[in-house]
Amino acid sequence: MVESKILPTGILVLRPSGPISAEDVDIVREKVDSHLAADHELRGLMIEAASFPGWKDLAGMCSHLRFIRDHHRMIPRVAIVSDSAFLAALPKLARHFHHAEFRRFDTGESEAALAWLSKVSEPDLSAIRRGWFPDRKLIWIYVHGTVHTGPYRELAEWMEGIITEHKPVSFLIDLEDLGGVDFGAVMTDLKFGLKHVGDIRRMALVGNRHWTRRLASLPNPFSMEIRAFSEAEEHEAWDWASA
Repeated sequence: MVESKILPTGILVLRPSGPISAEDVDIVREKVDSHLAADHELRGLMIEAASFPGWKDLAGMCSHLRFIRDHHRMIPRVAIVSDSAFLAALPKLARHFHHAEFRRFDTGESEAALAWLSKVSEPDLSAIRRGWFPDRKLIWIYVHGTVHTGPYRELAEWMEGIITEHKPVSFLIDLEDLGGVDFGAVMTDLKFGLKHVGDIRRMALVGNRHWTRRLASLPNPFSMEIRAFSEAEEHEAWDWASA
């Protein structure tokens, strides 16, 4: 069972109190889709639960995952209010399929969570999100908007430290929302690539645009493997890049 409501601020609040069923997810989906159909935005999601109750059955879990797949790009921030070990780990797990920013709050800190969610009025015009998964030896990068020189140099310094210690590594780069790259970032990326081309094992490029597949199909004189995947194939991209 899941209590759900959308606050006037556009924040979706979910409070699961029992095993989640497909019917529970359908109710949430109907509320969210009606909200969006009325030209309203979702400014954030707060999940509040003392413990994670799990799913009622396989249908409930599948329905839940489909809801996440269909709506994850519409939610810029997610707050987890719980002392549950499982829910506390969600921000790390969610990097596999979410583009949202996550933060965990202790039980009883729902007001602080709502205040954090309310600070977001609209998605950032440009952003680079990143993650390092040592168990997979995989660097994950998601780009939204235009990549500028300063943020890319910071990203390159961060990747440099990981590659130096853990090479060879693989990459999963989500380019679906890439708006462009300025000249300084292009040159920094070129230098970084030439320096570490022997330290990269596989590179998965995720995106539905034609140029993503064209980029992956260019002649590759180096030892790394490059492959393009659509947004719907993102889970397959994770498995391939970290195999």
